[in-house]
Amino acid sequence: MTATFSSIQSHVFTPVCTACHSGGAAPQGLRLDAANSFTMLVGVSSAEVSALKRVAPGDADNSYLVHKLEGHQSVGARMPFGGPYLDAGTINLIRQWINNGALK
Repeated sequence: MTATFSSIQSHVFTPVCTACHSGGAAPQGLRLDAANSFTMLVGVSSAEVSALKRVAPGDADNSYLVHKLEGHQSVGARMPFGGPYLDAGTINLIRQWINNGALK
């Protein structure tokens, strides 16, 4: 896996996150399937904490996605819900993608 959107989509969002985050019943309306994830994540305010972007390009520390994956969110549960959680290496690649500008 690499710190690119396409790699994260194929290794994390599609196989792990879409178990819940897909279709009309996606939690917080967040669909993480390949067709929707980028536009629903990057530069979009979090439904749970509107002061934070789901993904703030260039700023992983203030991206709600990272808060949820690392388990220091202020609202709701750590993701993936109920675990198993992503390993530190995978989270660091997501952080790197965000800090590099969260490009598609």
